[in-house]
Amino acid sequence: MSSNPTTILIGPLSVDDSRPKFKGSKAKFAMAEKEGQRKTVFKMVPNKTYFKNKKLNNPNDGEFSHVPGSKYKGEWKNNKKWGFGTQTYRKGDVYEGEWENDRRSGKGTYYVLKNKKLSKEYAGDWLNDKKDGLGVFIDSSGNKYEGMWKDGLKHGEGKLVMKNGETYEGEWSEGVKEGLGTLTLENGDQYVGSFAGGKKEGPGRFFYYSTNKVYEGEWVDGAPKCGEFKSMPPRGGGTSETFLLPSLTLSDVQSVLSSAVAEVRQDRAARGGGGGGGGAFNEKDLEQIKLAFKSFSNEEGMVKIMDLQALLESLGVKVGAGELESLLERIGAEEDDDLTYAEFVDIVVVVSGGV
Repeated sequence: MSSNPTTILIGPLSVDDSRPKFKGSKAKFAMAEKEGQRKTVFKMVPNKTYFKNKKLNNPNDGEFSHVPGSKYKGEWKNNKKWGFGTQTYRKGDVYEGEWENDRRSGKGTYYVLKNKKLSKEYAGDWLNDKKDGLGVFIDSSGNKYEGMWKDGLKHGEGKLVMKNGETYEGEWSEGVKEGLGTLTLENGDQYVGSFAGGKKEGPGRFFYYSTNKVYEGEWVDGAPKCGEFKSMPPRGGGTSETFLLPSLTLSDVQSVLSSAVAEVRQDRAARGGGGGGGGAFNEKDLEQIKLAFKSFSNEEGMVKIMDLQALLESLGVKVGAGELESLLERIGAEEDDDLTYAEFVDIVVVVSGGV
């Protein structure tokens, strides 16, 4: 006897009256054709115990060659699941929703069987049997993700709420945090900034609400690399006080910090990491950029936006006034704003791709 899966049709068939009327075997084939709405179609699968006993010449008392597998109730087209239908899988899980070409595609809900009860696991968009589009997913631990999917993975904008109270809202790529996002811990402390590979990477701020302080700086592989602590502005506005860590006894602290940030970003770019910063320069390029920046910088170690074009031209970087204006508009810079050295290095990368 063959061990291939077998399909058994159960229930009355909805056969189009416009079909030709056949007799005998032709009529049986016409009735067996899956098209339109049907009640239930069972899929039989080989019974492993039966075939193992047969191979070993053991008795097969009460065993059948095939046992019920999955079952489907719904619409068909060209002998394939197509339209709306409900599939009950062999282990008890259930999918209810839209199908196309025998695959889950469109809107649908997937339920998992646990402790003899069905629980909703995913509700949303599907494409070719995978989560794709907007959907809500609840894993076995109770963590809930609501957002975009692609090819079965979190991809795009989305919000993850952990059972322990921790949340992340922001960008995802291929199942991990990637891009800009906000991570809120169980105790209320919060990180707002860049992520790469699921970890904090690039510029970001960490708010310590219990101490009313905020750390602002560069992060590498999930840890702070260089930055500064500030007190949070009081409610209703006000200027924040700055606390440098570690304590530095330098006359040009801002310039030192800015240079350190630029070095971190260049190191990340050389490693091919994310988190901003563009391409990498060699040491000679960086020395030239640093000297040019210093010649335009003020007492605080920063350069006015209004001097940016002249500074770029001193490095031999030609950029039109319209192009520069468009760039400054994208980053939200005003004419009276100041640029740090790290920010200037990023701008040089964007407008030239290197010096």
